[in-house]
Amino acid sequence: MLAWGNKMLRLLFLFILTFPYFTAKANDTLGNASQICKDAGLFSTNLITQVCWSCLLPINFFGFGDKPDGAATTTGICDCPDSAGVPQIGYPLGINLPVRLQEVIKQPWCSPVLGGRTLQENYNLGQSRDSTEHDSSEKSFYEYHYWAYPLTYMLELFIIPECNKDPFVDMDLLYLSELDPTYHDDMLALMLAPEAIIFANPLAQLWCAGDCAAVTAGNVSENTFGCAGCDGTLYPLTGNYTANVDHVRGSSLITQRVLASLHRRGLAYKTMGNNQMCEASFHPMIPRSQYKLSMLYPVPEASTNILTPNEQGETDGDGNLIPPSALDPSDKCCHPLGESVHKWATPAGGRHRPGKEDFVYMIWRWTDCCVLW
Repeated sequence: MLAWGNKMLRLLFLFILTFPYFTAKANDTLGNASQICKDAGLFSTNLITQVCWSCLLPINFFGFGDKPDGAATTTGICDCPDSAGVPQIGYPLGINLPVRLQEVIKQPWCSPVLGGRTLQENYNLGQSRDSTEHDSSEKSFYEYHYWAYPLTYMLELFIIPECNKDPFVDMDLLYLSELDPTYHDDMLALMLAPEAIIFANPLAQLWCAGDCAAVTAGNVSENTFGCAGCDGTLYPLTGNYTANVDHVRGSSLITQRVLASLHRRGLAYKTMGNNQMCEASFHPMIPRSQYKLSMLYPVPEASTNILTPNEQGETDGDGNLIPPSALDPSDKCCHPLGESVHKWATPAGGRHRPGKEDFVYMIWRWTDCCVLW
């Protein structure tokens, strides 16, 4: 017993001597990582001001009010069966809710959402690249992390159980592209989404060109599931895209591809429509009119006002100007999938920032629900 106690004392003494060394090494590692992986400031004082709260609008109440294409048409009253199959009466409600975060990153395992930390040190899993693989055209590549982020539930601002079509009530990491082999190889992605062959033809490209014009004009259709609007080509569902596309447009394209691939895998659900008022359903093709995006980083899309240092002068930790009217309900500060970046990114405070190649988007989802009496 005495010998065991002496061994423990020696181990404790050794730990005390070496602890400062390992602490210094850990701090040095985090410091070097932070120079590459930037902090999006998600949990700083920008938590409220960087969110586009006007995206909650419009609200469809009792079947009256604006709503996207494909939303429920029920008016007056609705009903949903209980666990015994007995119908329960309620009223229809449709609303856009913030449900997900997506960080689109150049450096594998980097997480701006988590304050600029790297999730692990093995960079061989997942590679960011600009290359000339397979053909003579240059390609760029993005990784992504997909988060559950039911912000209104987390802040206890909008708690209606019938409208929460997810099991999530808190922030959670749902998907990492670094661990998905189909995301890194176009041929493997073709096995998951063979319809990519159908959309790789001139007629489909004309259809998608018309979709770009329609979306930018404000006419978003649920049926244009094979297009990515003005962002580019939805297929293949990988991180590869043409290198001459600017980074903002590329990150927006990747966000659309992620949503499309998750719908195909059954990891994202359709929450709008008459049949979805009681329960979300599996939908293999992305219902594009169901979603809206709002950039959180590097420049929040919480205001479309162009800022100059003389007008406001408030900046975040990276020197980005903070929009002054994030709480203005008249400010349309989120955009539908595929809307031209020249409409929401170029004039709106300058979201094309040199050296800023990581992006964080908040995903808003239209939800039709039957709120029981």
